[in-house]
Amino acid sequence: MAVTISQDQHGTIIQYAGDKRPIKIEPFVIKYEEDSEILQQVMGFVVRESNAPHHLAKMEESKFYALVERLSVMACRKFSPLRNWGVSKQEIRGIVLFVLQAGIAAGEWPTAYEIRHNTFVQDGRGRLE
Repeated sequence: MAVTISQDQHGTIIQYAGDKRPIKIEPFVIKYEEDSEILQQVMGFVVRESNAPHHLAKMEESKFYALVERLSVMACRKFSPLRNWGVSKQEIRGIVLFVLQAGIAAGEWPTAYEIRHNTFVQDGRGRLE
């Protein structure tokens, strides 16, 4: 099955396998210092639990998104982000995808990650709501 990616008003929806429900991904927006700490914990977890980026780059697209979901579930079990931090599973998926894509783009795990307005991790400090 081909992977289909669509957008809705809140995030990205990815259908990666015919027998699985689509996954929804929302950006994780850093608003407070605590959010930076949450991001660092989840990023460290993803790096520890993932294969090297050069292996990830060779994955079929559907298997890559299955990995995003698997790592997101594992992170949610480890951290209980909604209960402990008020962070949804969709946002955890955003962090996972952000880290994996950055690693693939760099060919290794980066020492610094570029956060922009169109990435799955965004800096919301200083923005008016």
